[in-house]
Amino acid sequence: MEFRPERWVSRSGRLRHEPSYKFLSFNSGPRSCVGKDLGLSNMKITAASIIHNFKVELVEGHAVMPQSSVILHMQNGMMVRLKRRVTA
Repeated sequence: MEFRPERWVSRSGRLRHEPSYKFLSFNSGPRSCVGKDLGLSNMKITAASIIHNFKVELVEGHAVMPQSSVILHMQNGMMVRLKRRVTA
């Protein structure tokens, strides 16, 4: 696996919008979760903090296989190793 930030950028250079129906945990329509925006913001902040403070590497020899399902998850999980980044 490799980090490819272009996955989230459109051809025009703007961030790509993902439809809300892809996130089943929040539901969609008039009865969608009132905390959806807060939840998504918290996930983005957490992911950015982890990537900023740690080097994330896949565990060598661990097979990454997606599970066919309504939601995306890995068949055998996704084993990673975190190494704290050294700041100057």
